[in-house]
Amino acid sequence: MTPVNRRAPLAPDQLLAHADAALRSALLSAAHRPLPRPARAAAGAAYLDLWVCDRLLSAEGDSASAGAGFLVPRLLLEAVDGLTPWVDPGPGPRTRAIREYRRRAALLGDAMWHGDQTGRPAAVTTRLARLPRGEDRLSRPLTPVRPAALPAELRTLLADLELERQELIAECARTADESGAGDWARADRYALLTAAAACLDGWRRRTLRRGRLLADRTRLRGALSRLVVRLDRAPAGSDAEFSAAVFPQAVEYCRASGVVAGGGRRPDRRWVCEPVGG
Repeated sequence: MTPVNRRAPLAPDQLLAHADAALRSALLSAAHRPLPRPARAAAGAAYLDLWVCDRLLSAEGDSASAGAGFLVPRLLLEAVDGLTPWVDPGPGPRTRAIREYRRRAALLGDAMWHGDQTGRPAAVTTRLARLPRGEDRLSRPLTPVRPAALPAELRTLLADLELERQELIAECARTADESGAGDWARADRYALLTAAAACLDGWRRRTLRRGRLLADRTRLRGALSRLVVRLDRAPAGSDAEFSAAVFPQAVEYCRASGVVAGGGRRPDRRWVCEPVGG
């Protein structure tokens, strides 16, 4: 049985700061050695998951919201766990960066299995009844942009997400007066779709130079592809190519914010950056 942490839970924005520091520590630990493609994809995936959580927290407007409390701990733990095989492969000398990575990863693990975990799905489930009534963000399409106006690489991802959204609404309408084993699955789908909506909201409203727009689009494509995989709309691993494509952004992000492993300063997250080589 997984041990349950009884200490006061960390808020989702605090967890995001720990995952942020874990990613920086991971990249710092590998700063002087070439990374194979799977490692680059893992770092890119972690960067994408951090961005998804950041967007979700911004959209929910409250670090203690049901959606954030349910989804953020899991996404961040999965993001950081994906780095472990190449950051901390096992016995041997550990640098300061690796020790810091392990410390942050342990904090995220504790948060995932905190004693309040059993109440997280229930907090989301109470919101599901609003979907068929048109009272929730997911009651309307994930983006007002016409599919024909979307870049081709986003169109297929959005079609999968829209189909999932419509199916979830129909299922919530059928099961409005029921509760049981399907509650967790519906809560999970709801939270993942809410995160997708948060990523899509406003992404076309910013005025960016072409280089930054391409970087923004690449990151959005990668983030949505990971959400589609988690919704079982695509096979596991199909997002690896998109994750590897944002590895240069992950490196530039960590460099631009200027936080070293073990530092206490809150990172200044500059998610939109010029594409860099590598």
